Amino acid sequence: MSGGDLAAITPIGSAMPRSRPIAIVWLFVAIVICLLGLTVYSARLLSSGQAFISGEAMWAKAERDAVFYLARYARLHADEDYQAYRRAMLVVEGDRAARVALTRPHPDVEAFRRGMVAGGLRNEDVPGLLDLYALLGRTPPMRYLMTVWARSDAAVDELGAIGAHLREAPAIEADAADQVVRRIHRIHRDLVPLESDFAQTLDDMERTAQAFLAIGIGIVTGVLLITGITVSRRFLTQNARLQEALAESEAQLRRVIEAAPMPLLIARESDQRLLYLNVKALEQLGVGFQAALERPLSDFHADPAIRAALGEQLARQGSVDDFEVHLRAENGRDPWVLLSARRVHYAGTECLLIALANIDDRKRVQEDMRRRALHDPLTGLPNRAMFLESLERTLHKARRRSAQFSLLFVDLDRFKEVNDTMGHAAGDTLLKAVAERLVTAVRQSDLVARLGGDEFVILIEEHHGPEEVMIVAQKVLAMVERPVPVDWREAAVSASIGIASFPEDGDEIETLLANADTAMYQSKERGRNNFQFYSPELNVLSHRRLQLERRVREALENDQLFIEYQPEVDLSTGRIVAAEALLRWNDPASGVSTPPEFMPVAEETGIAPAIAQWVIDRALADARAWADAGAPIVVGVNVSARQLQQTELAEQVSRALEAHRVEPRLLRLEIAEPVLMEGGDATHRTLRALEALGVQMAIDNFGSGFSALGLVRGLPFEVVKIDRTLVSSCPVRRECAAIVRATVSMAHALGLRVVAQAVESEEQGELMAELGCDAAQGYYFAEPMDAAIVLEIARRGQVTFSPSHNEKVT
Repeated sequence: MSGGDLAAITPIGSAMPRSRPIAIVWLFVAIVICLLGLTVYSARLLSSGQAFISGEAMWAKAERDAVFYLARYARLHADEDYQAYRRAMLVVEGDRAARVALTRPHPDVEAFRRGMVAGGLRNEDVPGLLDLYALLGRTPPMRYLMTVWARSDAAVDELGAIGAHLREAPAIEADAADQVVRRIHRIHRDLVPLESDFAQTLDDMERTAQAFLAIGIGIVTGVLLITGITVSRRFLTQNARLQEALAESEAQLRRVIEAAPMPLLIARESDQRLLYLNVKALEQLGVGFQAALERPLSDFHADPAIRAALGEQLARQGSVDDFEVHLRAENGRDPWVLLSARRVHYAGTECLLIALANIDDRKRVQEDMRRRALHDPLTGLPNRAMFLESLERTLHKARRRSAQFSLLFVDLDRFKEVNDTMGHAAGDTLLKAVAERLVTAVRQSDLVARLGGDEFVILIEEHHGPEEVMIVAQKVLAMVERPVPVDWREAAVSASIGIASFPEDGDEIETLLANADTAMYQSKERGRNNFQFYSPELNVLSHRRLQLERRVREALENDQLFIEYQPEVDLSTGRIVAAEALLRWNDPASGVSTPPEFMPVAEETGIAPAIAQWVIDRALADARAWADAGAPIVVGVNVSARQLQQTELAEQVSRALEAHRVEPRLLRLEIAEPVLMEGGDATHRTLRALEALGVQMAIDNFGSGFSALGLVRGLPFEVVKIDRTLVSSCPVRRECAAIVRATVSMAHALGLRVVAQAVESEEQGELMAELGCDAAQGYYFAEPMDAAIVLEIARRGQVTFSPSHNEKVT
């Protein structure tokens, strides 16, 4: 059952919401918080009112102190009385400055704060007074208060004027002083009613505010409580309905599970205890219903590693889709199943709805496919992939146990002769017979594998020294040497064996394989039909080969490769029409090397495809530069047999053309004649794909093989390049000239251009022109050169050669 099928069932058990008593708790918590907020705000407002009253009291006291000390100062003219008077007046004046700042169209909060602090209030009381004014400033009582307060300004100013006059005047006579004192007391009598009115109004406002706040809190409390009770009842009613729906949903889920055509079960998520199973699941697990309940699903796992991986994924993601599980059923069967799981709510807890789909048949097919993938189809022996897996396991085990093991590389001598003289069927029969003999020559715990062709390998585990390995090698040589009956004839071969042992000959797989291969080649050099233990002292050539392999690998990475171009000259005009890309390696150890010196090693090490792609990219980059400079020259690139066997070659060429923005007609792929002769359907398919791209193709080295132009029939070639052996022989051998002339005639009849290769003398050049070749290349015209020089010559348009002008570019 897939995850998608399971998801279609899941909502039945998981869509019902849970009961929500916690929502009711949070509702009442919110109500309490609201009430506390109202209470705190009310207390703050009342505190602000008390601060207002306290300020009024301090103002009244300050006014009385000012009157008292000013009257005494008028009689006695004592400086301390005047200072006491000024301190009292500062309170009165500060309150007035605060009132003026507060009643502006845009209140000045900082000025109000300074005035109130000067009037004797604490700094922390100021925000409350501001809040109170903001709340009640537009109410009639508050406006009346401000008016009463403002009416006191004239009396306060008069009092201040008297104080200033007395301070400036010298001591006055007693009658004059009495008159000033009576005036001061009159001012006081004028202010007393204002103070009383102000205080009374404040008291009334405070009582009214307390009443309104109490009523407001009561109303809000009642509304909140009624709302809370109503919502709570609704929650409880809804919860009861949801519980009923949940019970019905669980019952429906059980009915769906029972009716499902696949094994379904419900397990508690926390510990995977089974809570419900349908009949199909009981049959799958081989247990009864009661016996299965309260058992964890982990009891039925056959593989602890799979059980741990499944538990980890469920803990991390909460669900799985098509997880392969190996179960151990109570009825003795151990089925493989695909397990899918989704979360559901069942029996008041979080659970997993689990579906099982039997995949025993699929696993058998997979195992069969794996066996086929890991075994040689001809001999039935393990193939290279299985051998490498076994070798890696053996290496890890030997490291843990400090044990020894050995590799025997077995290569059959003269096997190609059997294939050539007796046919491939005889060769296959011989290989199967050799495989059977190798298996009988070793212990049951050892491994015999076929790497490919006539190469076999034997892995001998945990032996006790080279003597045991030597015995096995001698036994193998003797058994392989015995002739094999093939129909009415006998096929006879021998074997060359190379031996490398762990750990003395290497502690890595690659090292052991390379050393065993090296020892096998030593065995062949010593006359074949023998074995050779790996010996570093006898392996100078192999060491050099390994060094070459390493340097070849590094050549591409370290930008040591470069390309020279051999110009192709049109024999009728003497102009460069194409340039063949010639790969070179600037080896720091040995200087400049040509492909025959390093490409075989590159093929064996697997770096050849990357080098071939580099050549195409480099050549196309130069072709792009030539075209941009006004000299569109065709660039020729050699293609190997292995490249033609690659189905992705055409796609790689297409990507390179697009990347360098080069027209396909400016790329010519040159394919050697022997490659075409040996190529099969895969080669032809690749040629057709390249033809669809629009690139040119040439037969290279024509005349080195069967020299039959019929092989190009139906193939997309445009150019034939005459092999150097024919070109060099034409001046001295008339039959060679006749072959070239016939080739030119046939090629032109087929619509092909003919290019003579390796023209190295004036005589050869003139003869190739007489024989009808369209173009030529070789040292007579120019040695291989850098791309920039090719461009320079092409842009000059200089005649490099013609039969009537024996000129050469230098």
